[in-house]
Amino acid sequence: MLILAGLGISDEKGITLEELEEAKKADLIFIELYTSIWLGSLENLSNLVGKEIKLLKRKDLEDNLEYLLELAKNKNVLIFVPGDPLIATTHSSLMLESKKRGIEFKIYHNSSIFSAICETGLHIYKFGPTITIPLKNRGENFLSILQKIRENKRRGLHTLCLLDIDLEKNEKLSVKEAIDFLLENKAISEDEEILVVSCLGSKKQRIVYNKAKNLKEIDFELPAALVLPGELHFSEREILSFFK
Repeated sequence: MLILAGLGISDEKGITLEELEEAKKADLIFIELYTSIWLGSLENLSNLVGKEIKLLKRKDLEDNLEYLLELAKNKNVLIFVPGDPLIATTHSSLMLESKKRGIEFKIYHNSSIFSAICETGLHIYKFGPTITIPLKNRGENFLSILQKIRENKRRGLHTLCLLDIDLEKNEKLSVKEAIDFLLENKAISEDEEILVVSCLGSKKQRIVYNKAKNLKEIDFELPAALVLPGELHFSEREILSFFK
């Protein structure tokens, strides 16, 4: 059996009781930490479940997938994943390949940025397509990002902007760089009020609503994300006033 277990958006204390029970029964436990910044400790998580946890790299899930699938044919293999297991398309493909091979597959969902973002007071059903602001301009993908922002604005929808990372190369897009990207490409104006969320779900959590030119001067810890609000319901506007 292949099991994907979400770590949630904070640290090792975010795993569920079901996940803990499943981990204690698993034959092999892995963890991937390249799709998102996780605030927990691998050592603490290993102590919590009472077993060794092997770190997976990007190539292990994308290029050497057959190795994990072969293990899962005869053993219970659990993979811890930051946030919710199926947010990253890499993990969706893992589910698909398991089903093709008739390998039993189980998912344990957990919190992610897509649920936690509602702590801003914005209504989840008013969000349009999510974008990821890239570390570098990347051809057609770069143009698609700007088109999605424009279309969300036209429809009065909020835009959740994730910040690109490459943890294996230790490259992380900062909030300032993300805002500069949006300003340089005229996706927003300096006086436009937007949201920055930082370390959601942790003790270091920050939610700030202000003009873009002011937010880029603040040093926000990662992981972080931006929200470009669309048309605001009166209740959304009222809650946002508390984050100024």
